[in-house]
Amino acid sequence: MKEVIERYPQNPFLTPDMIPGANAVFNSSVTRFGDKYVGVFRVEKRAGFQSLRVAWSNDGINRWKFDSDEVLVPTEEPFKTYEDARYDPRITKIDDTYYICHASENRYGCQVSVASTKDFKKFSKIAVASEPTNRNMVLFPEKIGGLYVRLDRPFESGGGGNIWISYSPDLVFWGRSEVLMTSRGFAWDQGKIGPGAPPIRTDEGWLCIYHGVTPRINCKIYKAGVALLDLQDPRKVIARSKEYIMAPREDYERVGDVPNVVFPTAVIPYPEKDELRIYYGGADTVMCLATAKISELIDFAKNK
Repeated sequence: MKEVIERYPQNPFLTPDMIPGANAVFNSSVTRFGDKYVGVFRVEKRAGFQSLRVAWSNDGINRWKFDSDEVLVPTEEPFKTYEDARYDPRITKIDDTYYICHASENRYGCQVSVASTKDFKKFSKIAVASEPTNRNMVLFPEKIGGLYVRLDRPFESGGGGNIWISYSPDLVFWGRSEVLMTSRGFAWDQGKIGPGAPPIRTDEGWLCIYHGVTPRINCKIYKAGVALLDLQDPRKVIARSKEYIMAPREDYERVGDVPNVVFPTAVIPYPEKDELRIYYGGADTVMCLATAKISELIDFAKNK
């Protein structure tokens, strides 16, 4: 089967040496904002602490300019208790508001949090929106049946995990939770799986880029796959690729703080060009970019 993604030739487009005091920059989210691009980046400091930083670019690839201060720093309870470390942000725009979901590591485990902004200058924390232990929360870009919808990956005993779907009237209280997709034995995603980038709407269904783990005797290999969900009822999986769309291959994906990782966290569609940008973390160290045809990803999910 032909390759459906093309890596950006100048990958990685963002490295820690471009950010003063950074040990790594990875698993971050990028979106369009007016005629520019904005990102909320996971920047690991050399002291080992995680931080979330906002940066701006004219083209979403080059010359990222970082704001001086960290964002989404907790200042009041319950966030001070449940957001000791904040990382792996995902951005979803719904109407005129941008929502940022992120992992919240704390003394009790890991949870997921959601905040909002309209300008990436002022942020409002909404909720620590799960019990531990949970990661990889992404929101659908519109309400479905009058409710917000999310995908996430609760942990299971033994270190496994599947993709779940839940619904909420207010981004605080969540319910109607059920398993959406499970790991597959002896396949490339036989280990834990989790949502990658927020879903995008297509005529064929919600296009979802997700990550899956191939366990090996000496490591876990993080790869990316694609699935299609029903537009009206996203609990229904229309199609799911048998093969991965991307696996660690280049040095910047194989060598880093955590080797053998491609971890998709954002997508930007260009429907007029039938193109999708896929932003992903490489080896838990750098940020990378790939592109693909939306139509080819849909066909790949259908195993055509």
